[in-house]
Formats: sequence, C-alpha cells, structure tokens
Amino acid sequence: MAMFFGMVFSGVVADHLSNYSISSPYDAGGRFWTVIYYGGTVLGLVFNYFWNYLILYLALRWQKISITRKRRFVYTAIITAVGLLIDALYYELTWGLLVIGNLRVPPLFERPGLNPGLELSTILIPMALIGVVNYFVSRLYLHLDKKHALVVGLAMGVFTAPWVMVAFILSSY
Repeated sequence: MAMFFGMVFSGVVADHLSNYSISSPYDAGGRFWTVIYYGGTVLGLVFNYFWNYLILYLALRWQKISITRKRRFVYTAIITAVGLLIDALYYELTWGLLVIGNLRVPPLFERPGLNPGLELSTILIPMALIGVVNYFVSRLYLHLDKKHALVVGLAMGVFTAPWVMVAFILSSY
C-alpha cells in the first residue's frame, strides 16, 4: 500500500517537477508536491500496518486464538517491514529495473499493460512469499502450531498481497 501511494505521488511529482529543480528557493509548488509525496508514503505505511493488523486479528479470532496485543503489534511490525521489501522487489522485477551495485536485472515486462493477463498472474509470487513468511514468523514468534500458522499464512498471503499496486499499474496503461 505504501508503494501504491508512493507511485501515485511520484507520478505527480515527476510530471510537475520535470522543468525545474525541487531545490529552487522560488519553487513553492515543488515543495508542496514533495510534502504530499512523503506524506502519502507515510500514510501508505500506516494504512498498510493497520491492514496487516486487521487481517492478523481476524485470522486469529476466527481460529479462537488469544495473543497479547503487544505480540500482535510486534508481529505486525515485522510482517509489514518484510512485506514492504517483498512488494518493492516484486515491483522492480516485474515492471521496474532492479539495480544492486553493478548488477542490473531487467524487468519481466518492458512496459506495463502489454500482457495484462500474464502480468496479473505474477501476483502469485508475492502472495506465496508473504504467505510463507507469515507462516514461519507465526510459528516462531507467536508459537502457533502448524495448522493455525498455515491459516494465518494463507490469510495474510491472499489479503495483504499487493493487489492495489497491480491494479493501479495495469489500469493506468
């Protein structure tokens, strides 16, 4: 979700700031868009955290499992951080250009929207990764048994996958 807000506002920032520098002292509009960009990212992070917390809470409640609020908050913080990393890598490998030092990994699709069906099917990759990470973290940190951890992993994988990011990218092209 944070990447979604970042992409929305970075597109706005790129469109409005292409002709002048953001560091210009006479550029009040550029500073305004910068605040919106970073504010949107923070808003996205907060929304993502609480969305993850809600899905975890509902998955645990559905299974009639009681976990302390502090453990749920810490679990959600861990999962949100790992989920953002998974979402960012997914975006870069699918539509962006992943650069790590001298290593350049070209995107799977040259341009978004060329093959929407195939691009939409790639959502299974972050879903599986998010589900597996949630399974192991719930086993190790929340001390759930295999069955309950599997339910938490599946719920988190399906409902916290970057659906909004994929829908935004595919609908904008």
